[in-house]
Amino acid sequence: MFKGHHVNTINEKGRLSIPSRFRELLNESGADHFVVTKSVDPCLWVFTPEGWERLEKIASGLSTMDRLQMAFIRHVVGSAEDCPVDAQGRILIPMSLRSYAGLKKKCLIVGLINRIEIWNNDTYDVETSGAFEQLRNSREALAAFGL
Repeated sequence: MFKGHHVNTINEKGRLSIPSRFRELLNESGADHFVVTKSVDPCLWVFTPEGWERLEKIASGLSTMDRLQMAFIRHVVGSAEDCPVDAQGRILIPMSLRSYAGLKKKCLIVGLINRIEIWNNDTYDVETSGAFEQLRNSREALAAFGL
């Protein structure tokens, strides 16, 4: 299970160090790479191969005639890349994905149970500030979720 926030620096070649606990979870699954793709937010989603297979199974059941579902398939599935972990615990994120998420220097790596998100640190603050405010004002809705 992925959890926690980690700040790491992406280098000019696009290599980003993945937190050791996240790499351990990958190794436990017997895999040597992550699958990195565009998110529906301005960040990247990172899956273990097993987690990616679950998403692919869901995506394969979507309608190719429904515009929203097809947009999701094109955007998320169509941009996915296998990113091997090197001996230093880094992945090389392709330029197209780095550009999409605006990754420069400081990156925030967030564990979200079944996947990881990689954010430009400043973008994360801007994107989530309103959502966190809404969350604070939604205690009744959270209680309905059983929290």
